[in-house]
Amino acid sequence: MKNFWCEVYLDKIEHNLNLIKKFTEDKKLIAVVKGNAYGLGIEEISEFLDPMVDFFAVADMEEAKRVQSSKEILLLSPLVTLDDFYTDMDNIIYTLDNEELLSHLNKDIEIKVHIYVDTGMNRMGIKPEKLDEMIELIEKEFNNITVDGIYTHLHNTKNKKYTIKQIQKFKKCTEKYIDTIPHIHCLNSAGTLKEEYRALCSFTNTVRTGNLLYGYDGFSQGFKKAYGYFAKPVNKYFVKKGEYIGYGCAFKAKKDINIGVLGFGNIEHFGFNKDVKHNIFYDLLKVLYNHIKFRPVLFIEGRGVKILGRANMNTTLIDLNGFSLDDTIRVDISPILADSLVKKLYLKEVAET
Repeated sequence: MKNFWCEVYLDKIEHNLNLIKKFTEDKKLIAVVKGNAYGLGIEEISEFLDPMVDFFAVADMEEAKRVQSSKEILLLSPLVTLDDFYTDMDNIIYTLDNEELLSHLNKDIEIKVHIYVDTGMNRMGIKPEKLDEMIELIEKEFNNITVDGIYTHLHNTKNKKYTIKQIQKFKKCTEKYIDTIPHIHCLNSAGTLKEEYRALCSFTNTVRTGNLLYGYDGFSQGFKKAYGYFAKPVNKYFVKKGEYIGYGCAFKAKKDINIGVLGFGNIEHFGFNKDVKHNIFYDLLKVLYNHIKFRPVLFIEGRGVKILGRANMNTTLIDLNGFSLDDTIRVDISPILADSLVKKLYLKEVAET
């Protein structure tokens, strides 16, 4: 038994969602559940969010098939391929980001699309000055295509001047379509946090959000972390002073010590890093830094727990002195980085005030 699990706090996700709606003045809300709902479980999260959001967004068709909702699902750029346009799912909204795709589409199949406008990320997309031409082409030659939305991505929100220019570009090319195309969106999680960006995006009527929903950001503005990883030791072992512990004799006991064995490690993506060769001075400095400054990632009731040596493939050894096998350990790891197969407990309680 691993004794390692992730708790997902549905009440906090709902709290974050309501705060997003407040911040964006109740714009239509697209819940982004790509990346397995940012590591929290796409099936469970989409089912929970279903009655509270307008529709969903995912990275690819495989994720779309896992969404537990009959609402529409937007396939986000840039992972849309020609094969994706041939599916038996009738609630898919495709991202159209280049004219070449049009020449390959079957005109007998009715589809709904959002057009992705490239305002500077240069990953894919229609250039702003080409948007009118694209929409005119669709209206004249593709009666089977419904343009349901236009969007862009604010990919560098820390740069205020750059982001303002992005929004202005997007506004200039989309403003004429506000009353005719249902969904105009560029605000994402990072953009939603900044009041100035929200004000500049008043011309839009929809917002897409992922990070803020799950509490990866925005703590100073009231958003709440909606997950936590926890573990309990599966075993303990007594080691005498002077004896080595773990692979490669990486740790030597300076005193008699009780070690705890945690049932997770590299397989769960904990403590995993490639060995990188550096010169001897770098290695010495690293050893000195880590010796002087203890930076815990494991905690019991707020106290840092020391890892002995390195995490192994499926175990991690800790200093258990002062603790017991019954103690619950908080593990500081992100769901995005952790193995998605780690057991999850979905909890709903009254949100903190």
